[in-house]
Amino acid sequence: MAAKPLQACDYKTGRTLGQGSFATVKEAVKLSTGEKYALKVINKKHMKGREHLVRNEVGILQKVSKGHRHIVTLHEYFETPNSLYLVMDLCTGGELFEWIMEKGTFYEEDAAEIIRTVVDCVAYLHEQNVVHRDIKPENLLFRSRNSLSELMIADFGLSKTLDPENSDLLLKSTVGTPGYMAPEILRKQGHGKPVDMWAIGVMTYFLLCGYFPFAVGAGAGSDFNAGVDRVLRADFAFEPKEYWLDISNESKDFISRLIRLDPEERMSAADALKHPWMGFAPIVGDGGATVGGRVRTIDLLPNVGRQFSKKQSTLRKTATANGAPAPVVAADGMEGVETVNEQGALMVQAQAE
Repeated sequence: MAAKPLQACDYKTGRTLGQGSFATVKEAVKLSTGEKYALKVINKKHMKGREHLVRNEVGILQKVSKGHRHIVTLHEYFETPNSLYLVMDLCTGGELFEWIMEKGTFYEEDAAEIIRTVVDCVAYLHEQNVVHRDIKPENLLFRSRNSLSELMIADFGLSKTLDPENSDLLLKSTVGTPGYMAPEILRKQGHGKPVDMWAIGVMTYFLLCGYFPFAVGAGAGSDFNAGVDRVLRADFAFEPKEYWLDISNESKDFISRLIRLDPEERMSAADALKHPWMGFAPIVGDGGATVGGRVRTIDLLPNVGRQFSKKQSTLRKTATANGAPAPVVAADGMEGVETVNEQGALMVQAQAE
C-alpha cells in the first residue's frame, strides 16, 4: 500500500524542552496565529508494538483535557512517517519540585492548595470514568511560574477508561511508578479509581516531610522487597517525628484516610474535597480574591528542600549553548530529519482519526 502523501501542517518546531525514553518534547509555533505550544514527538520505531498506548493516551486526552482547567489540553494530533505528534499546552513554569525550590518557601498551606487542585482534577477524571494511574509530583507542571493557580496535571500515558456500563469492572495490568503504586496493583488483584487516591496520599506525605511513607525504589534487592512488603500491609508512620512536629493533625488524618489497605475504605476524590484539611488552602473567589485559608504555619522548605533537590526530573531540560533553536525534529533516535517546507512547517500525513 502506498504511503499517504505529505501535506504542510500549521506548526514549526523549535528548541527541545525535554527528552524521555520514547518521546521528545519540543516547543512549536502555530504559524497561522503565532501561538506557542508543546509538541510531544513520539518515535514510531521505539514504540513499535505499543502504538495502542499512544492511541489510548490520545483518546483519553480528547475526552477530558478540555473539561478541566488544570489538565493539560491536547489541541491536535497528527503523524509523519517517523513520528506521532501531540500538540499540547506549553508549560514553561517547570515541574512541581522546580517551582517549589525557586519559590524559596513552602508552607503546609501551599501543600494543601497543591493537593486540593490535584484532588479536584481527579474528581473530574473519576466522574468521566478515567483512572489516571500515575499521579505523582513529576507529572505536575506549571503553565507559568506566576502562582499555584497555573498548576496542571500531565502525562496520561498510563490512564485507562473504565467501562461506563460496568464501572465496577477492575483493571488488571501492573502499571504505575514504584513508591506510588497501591497494594492492589502490586497484588495483581484488580484495581480501579481508589489507586489514584492512594497515590495522592503518598504524594501528600512526601510534600509535607520530604520522605516517602514506603521506601520503594526502582531497583531490586532486600530494601526494595521490604518496601513492597510495607506497601502490601499499608504499614507506615509519621516519621521522622521531628519532621511532623509542626504539621497539622488534619493533614495526618487526610493522609491516613487515603493510605489504607482496603480500597473501599479510602476516601473518594469527592469525599477528599470535603475533608477539613482542604480548608488549609486559600480559596480563590471571583475576580481572583482570596477568601478563607489560615494564618501561615512554619516554612517547611529548610527540612524538605534537601529531599526535593534530590528528585530528578522525568524529562531533563536541554538547551543549546547560544539559545538558537534545535534542529527541526531530529529527535530521539529517529532515522533522518522530518520533512519541512520552505516556511519551516512540518510535512505530515492526514490527521489520524
